[in-house]
This record gives sequence, structure tokens and C-alpha cells, in this order.
Amino acid sequence: MKHRALILALATLSSPLFAADNDELQREIIRLQEQSKAMQAQLEQLQKQLISQRQPAKAPASTTRSTKKVVRAKQPAKTSQVNKIPAKIVKPRGNKFHDSSLYIHRPNNQADPNSFFPSALIAEGRVVTYIAGTPVVTSPYTGDRPAFDGSDYIVNISSINRDIRLMEQRRRLYHAYESIGYPIPNIPIVAISGKSEPVISTSRSYAGNSSSDLTLGSSELDVAAALNRYVEAFMSIAYDESPPAINAQRIANSSFDLNLGFVNIGNLDVTPIYFTAGQVYAPFGRYSSAMISSPITLIMARTKSRPAILGYKSQGPSGPYAAVYGFSSDTTYGSSGVGGLNLGYIFSGADTSGDIGVGYIGSMDDAGGMQLTGSTPNTTFGGFASITNGNEAVAKIPGLDIHGNISFDRYSLTAEWVGATKAFRPQDLSFNGRGAKPQAAQIEGGVTFIAFNKPASIGAGYQWSKDTLALNLPQHRISGVFNISIWKDTVESLEYRHDIDFAANTFANGAAPVNGVNANTLGTGKSADTLIAQLGVYF
Repeated sequence: MKHRALILALATLSSPLFAADNDELQREIIRLQEQSKAMQAQLEQLQKQLISQRQPAKAPASTTRSTKKVVRAKQPAKTSQVNKIPAKIVKPRGNKFHDSSLYIHRPNNQADPNSFFPSALIAEGRVVTYIAGTPVVTSPYTGDRPAFDGSDYIVNISSINRDIRLMEQRRRLYHAYESIGYPIPNIPIVAISGKSEPVISTSRSYAGNSSSDLTLGSSELDVAAALNRYVEAFMSIAYDESPPAINAQRIANSSFDLNLGFVNIGNLDVTPIYFTAGQVYAPFGRYSSAMISSPITLIMARTKSRPAILGYKSQGPSGPYAAVYGFSSDTTYGSSGVGGLNLGYIFSGADTSGDIGVGYIGSMDDAGGMQLTGSTPNTTFGGFASITNGNEAVAKIPGLDIHGNISFDRYSLTAEWVGATKAFRPQDLSFNGRGAKPQAAQIEGGVTFIAFNKPASIGAGYQWSKDTLALNLPQHRISGVFNISIWKDTVESLEYRHDIDFAANTFANGAAPVNGVNANTLGTGKSADTLIAQLGVYF
């Protein structure tokens, strides 16, 4: 037992060295390991004797054998050749399980332990698994118990400013390693997240026609790789549910494409400045909503581009944030460069949190709802990017966004306004024969509670738009939603939506192809109703 006490003392004195990275300390660790080999062998023999004394009688040959192992290491596995850690298991009734020691095995006397560090977990003389690096994990990274509804998975992080959210998550990850005395991994940590959201809907259109549909809705697979404290890469592959451009079987358009992909460079422990480049949604607007349907503000103004972003994020949970960015526009009239600015403040308290902000973008023309309007029939304006009913030779119109949201206790409130700072040219986008100046606003409230012993919420909202007839957006929208998580990592939702169209005496149009003419989009002055049910599954 004296040998055991001596080894424990050496391990205690050496633990600070295990976290060191410089070569001199690594050599010192190896020297101490060599000195303790003889005593370690004796300790292993004592451990074998102790385990054999605790070993239950051998089960009959016909009994199913299984081993459940939980390893709790106080320090990295930079120790001698073989470490033996008795496994901790919970024994069920009967004699179908047995205890087994778990070994962490790695080569000894490595010339350069930083270049190659193979290890293996061994039980009963067999390799359980090889450890060649940090494994691929599902989000959240740190292994915390996720929210019951999956809201904290990467796939459910807001699409706007996702780079900041991932940078903050990476920061928490490395803090978690440090809090338990582990060294920071020197290889990437890869997290996978995703979702599938089948949707059933039934609706009555402005014309009074009824229809029902079952679609896959949105499905997505996300991969985030934290390379080190400063760099992270992200890619998102998403299902395209839009109908075929030419009349064809709908299922033939079941395709996946790159939704988002970017690299973020930043470390909030060192500096509040960060940099992001790639394909992302420009940091313009917030578009928060508990509804299944996307809000009018998002449809009209959310802009996917390939910008370079230089940002500032407060290093604490509360404080200001800012970003300047630039990207190349899809429109061809005038210069191609587009810039933008985003400013805001995050506040957080014991029971209250929220965000207020303002954004500016140099061209609203590049927003998804202006590039493609989804118009039917194909004779009306289809968006600036439409091959048959659009044109990218349009003047760039700046946009402005003001948003705010607050959560207190079980309640939440969201408000947002987004609009063009000046009117479009009549030949680019018009409303009643004049240049359109599109705007949209949203206000929404919600409350969370327990229903049928499950987490649930209800929300209600009102939305309004102006000069958006050519974009196929309603003038008014009233909607309500009920969300509940019946099973873990799922959200079951039911939404009712009531849309009111522009007046019957209104008409609108947009840029037509060269030598082409679009038919006017006409208001009906009528309303439409939609009932939507969605099953969201997240991981």
C-alpha cells in the first residue's frame, strides 16, 4: 500500500503538468512515467487481486453477458502504458451482468506524443473501441441534457447571426473542458444536427377554392466543426420544397442543396471582434416567430448572400453587438457591390431577457421574396431572378429594419418593421402604376405552460404589409399557433392563418424579361384561410 500511496502522490504532483503543452514539460512527464513503471506494475497486481475478490460467481454459459462501463478520468491519459479503471455499473436483478475492469491502453516511450496519440479501451483482454481522436457528437457539444423540445440543437439556432451563436457555443465547450481539468483538444470536434418536419395543410384560397396537401416541409442536416479556440466551420444541407419551374411530377423536385456554409474566426475570451465569410443570411432583421408559417417580414426581406462580415459582440451575456458586411449583388444595374450595417443590444436578467436592434442593407432587391415570388400563373411577375417573368437589370433600393423582442417569466413579445427607404422605379416594381415602396410589420406574443404534463406554448400575432401585391404577399395576416412536445426532441404544432388580400381595385407588376411583358397582379379584396399541422423531429 506504500507503493500505492507513493504513486497517488506522484499523480497529484504531476496533474498540473498534464495540462501543459510545451515540449520541456512533456519530456519531464515522460521521465516521471519511466520512474514509476515498477511501482505501477505492483499497483496493477494489487488491483487485480482486489477485483478478483469482488468478482461474482461466473454466470452459466447460456446466460447473456453484457458490460456497462462509465469512465471518469481526473486527468488526460498521458500516463503509463496501461491504466486500469474499475468500471462502475448498476446491477439489475438476477445474475445476467458482471463487473469488468476497463483499461486505457496506449504506447509508451513515444518520441513525439503530440504528433500521434493512439489509444484503446480494453476489457477482458478485448478491444472495446479505439480512440484515435475526439469523436463526432450530436449537439449540444458539451453533453448537457438538451431541452425537451430540442430547441437548443444547432439546427434550431436562429438563421440570422448563426455564426455568433456557434462562436458562443464553442466558447462554452472549451470552458467545459477546462472546468474538469481536461486539456483543449488539438483536433476538430465535429457536431451533427438536423431536423425533419412533415406538414399537413388544408386551405381555402382568395378565389374560394379548397385544397389539401401533405409535404415534407423543411428537412435539414447541419455539420459544425470547432477546429480550435478561434476557428469554426459550418455547413447546412437543406431540402428544397419549392415546386418545379416547369409542369412536372412534384416528387421529381425532391433535391438537397447547400443552404448555408461559412467559416467563423473569433474568440470572445480574447477579443469581442470576429470575422465571418461564406454563404449566410445577411445580418439584417431578426424575423422571430413561433408560427409554422414564415412571417411576412422574413419572406419579403431575409437575404441569403455570400458576404464578408466584420463584427463586434459583447463578451458578456449582456451588451452591444455590431456588424458591417459586404457582398456582390445578383442585380446587374449599376455597381455590383452591396454593403450593410447591423447594430443592437442584448439584455439579460434573472427573469427577463431580450434584444433590440436596427439594420441597414444597401439592396433589398437581393432578398429571397423579391428574387422569386412563387407567382402562379406564370404570366405575372415571378421575381427579379425569374427566367420567364423577371429581370435582374433593376436599381438597388436600400432597406431598413427595426426589431425588438423580450421574454419575461413565461411570456414573450416580438415586434419588427422592415421596409424600403425609397420607392422602386415603376419599371422595376410597381403598385397602382407608381413605384412601389414595400414595407412589412409584425407583432407577436406567446406564453409557455404545461399541458398534459408536457411543455407547451400558444402564440398569436398580427402582420401587415404595404405595396407588396406584386410579391404575392397579403396586406393583413392574423394567425395563432399551439405547440406541444409530446415526445422528447419533437414539437407538434397546429396553426390557423387568416390572410386578407389587397383591395379589388389594386394592381401591381415587376420587371419583365427583355422584350417581354408581365401581366398585372390583381388584388381581390377577399380573404383566405389555412390550417396547418406539423410534426417537427430534431436531433
